[in-house]
Amino acid sequence: MLEAGPATSRDLGRRLADAGVTKARDPAAAVRRALRDDPRAMTIPGGRFASLAQALDGVTLTAMVDAHVVSERALPVDGDLAPLSLLPLGPMVPLPKGARPGSAVSVRIDARSPAALAKPLRRAGRRPTDEAALLTALRRHLRPADGPGLASLALLVAEVAACNPAAFRAPGRPLTEVIERAGYEVHLGWVGEAGTAWDAVTHAHAGALQEQALTLLGAERVEESIALQERLVELFDEHGFGDQARAARRRLVRTLARHGRSEEARAVVRESFPADDPEDRYLAAVVAHREADHVEARRMVEEGLARTTEERSEIGDALDDLGGDLDAQAAFAHIRSRLEAIEEDPAALAGALVAPSRSYLVEALIDATFDGLSDAEAEGLVRAIAAQGGADGRDACIAIAAVLDGPVADVARAVAAPPVGARPTRPVVSGLVEAHPTGAWTTSLDDAPDQQQIIIAVAKEADRVAPLIGLIDLEELGGGVKDVFFLPDMAPSRLRFEILDPMVENGLPAREVPVPEAVARLREGLAATRRRGWVMPSVEVQPVLTRLDRWVLGRSVEGGPATTSEA
Repeated sequence: MLEAGPATSRDLGRRLADAGVTKARDPAAAVRRALRDDPRAMTIPGGRFASLAQALDGVTLTAMVDAHVVSERALPVDGDLAPLSLLPLGPMVPLPKGARPGSAVSVRIDARSPAALAKPLRRAGRRPTDEAALLTALRRHLRPADGPGLASLALLVAEVAACNPAAFRAPGRPLTEVIERAGYEVHLGWVGEAGTAWDAVTHAHAGALQEQALTLLGAERVEESIALQERLVELFDEHGFGDQARAARRRLVRTLARHGRSEEARAVVRESFPADDPEDRYLAAVVAHREADHVEARRMVEEGLARTTEERSEIGDALDDLGGDLDAQAAFAHIRSRLEAIEEDPAALAGALVAPSRSYLVEALIDATFDGLSDAEAEGLVRAIAAQGGADGRDACIAIAAVLDGPVADVARAVAAPPVGARPTRPVVSGLVEAHPTGAWTTSLDDAPDQQQIIIAVAKEADRVAPLIGLIDLEELGGGVKDVFFLPDMAPSRLRFEILDPMVENGLPAREVPVPEAVARLREGLAATRRRGWVMPSVEVQPVLTRLDRWVLGRSVEGGPATTSEA
């Protein structure tokens, strides 16, 4: 009905009632409720509703091309092209071939597709009637009862175009030129009186862009979200908001890296290096580390530490912990490459198994050593390690008992005990024996009603934690655990920087909850997983169920351990 032109709620309600579409006692009120939050409709003067598609279809806008636009090969959807954001179109419109700095481009809106059709413009005439209507609408909006305010340029054009189907349908002067020559100011698609304080408007506009970027990510429209985040970085750079620009650039870097565009992510984060903020080096190190470029990652860690001014700081702790992890992984790789050569020497093997400085790497070495051995072979190897390995052998056997299960673990536990008891001497072995849940977080169903994330921090050695990530599928699995996995041990500062903070950025903040509550939720999910017959992908690459039994389920619930095989 609105495609035919604007109409009042009373008129729409009467026509709907006559057609039998609504049985509401007050059809006009029903129409107002229905259209109040509908993004396809807008309210215009006279209490009428209008269709945005009807208003903007065929509207032709003019934009000037500068050197930055040419270098980006795209026109931003704000300022002269602000009406495109209502459909929505953008955040950028591809620049047509032949456009050069100083030239003009016309952009015609096809609201039915929707699409924006851009082409070079040789000549644009004045549109005096349309321009006068635009300024009249502007003055009405800037003179509300409570004093001067701001007006959306996009909505002003849509309002005029809705009232007059011929308005703005031919190329004319750029909208900002018309408004500025009338004595007003335009900023990021907003119009205000001369002298308006625009900093607050910039921040509000940036917040809206970030929300839109999150919405696009949630809808899996990744390329559009990335383009919008790039525009957000440019926005802060253009207006001199250095700290906000770096924060926006970090969000963009994480989005690029998460979606397989690591080289672009590295290039973007390097743009912040002149500010000498150690967090930018830390982020660059994280991206390089995830791409297995350990040399670059270690270099970024050292550069970040050199720029950390406080003796003890959260970012310094994170950098130091990441550097230590990189060193531990390098040592692990060296030991792993020599494992076959030293397996015939139980004493050397005992020292090698407990040599890494991270307990998760000790665990990985034990798994690799005993993989493929029969129980008899494994038990014989354990006894030889205990007999010939001395203190290293005792610690190695304690670690083996903590990592493996069944008869092999029983033998390792028995031979490690005499004569001085089974207390390990190395912190990395204690990290395996004494691991227990120490904190938990969950996402809200209000933010993601189809999937809930559970994070449980398992305490390990040297105040580090092994983050357990559980994904509860509330639709397909009816609350079952779609997957659950452990991340490598890390300092609590890295847990925040690498997991919790990015979740907030992505619109999925995790609230802290009591550990028993999170464990109970995980246990319920595992039971639902078993009932559905779902096989979690992580079990193919991690002994995740064994770790869950030993470190989480058996440590947190009164009444003794409960196994995932039962769940």
